[in-house]
Amino acid sequence: MSTAQKLLVGYGLIALTYGFVLGVPLAAARMKAPTASRHLVNAHLSGLMQGPIHLALAFAIGAVSFDSNLAVLAAVLVIAGSLAESVGGTVNWLQGTGDQFAERSLGFRMNALAGPLIVPGAAIITIAVIAKL
Repeated sequence: MSTAQKLLVGYGLIALTYGFVLGVPLAAARMKAPTASRHLVNAHLSGLMQGPIHLALAFAIGAVSFDSNLAVLAAVLVIAGSLAESVGGTVNWLQGTGDQFAERSLGFRMNALAGPLIVPGAAIITIAVIAKL
């Protein structure tokens, strides 16, 4: 298994576990009210989605033997962006943020980092994998 794959698999499992763990406070909130913080729901779902995405990226990299420093850079970018999104959602939930866009909360600033990190990393992986098919 390449370094890029190991990084993606490791983060994918961490993200899945984090999503599962956030299910506990989400269930507790739902036991008390018909709704829960949208930021908690988003953080929970984000972890549950990020896990399979990162595992799939690891599979794609391995399927075409994309094993280089560029693959590691792409994996690090995707992971850093995903982590920023997870932290941003969690911070918004813990701080009781209402509208993160209006408030320009710390969570908003973390979330704003996600796209500029994930997009180039995902583009590198996508282009490399398609080129090697």
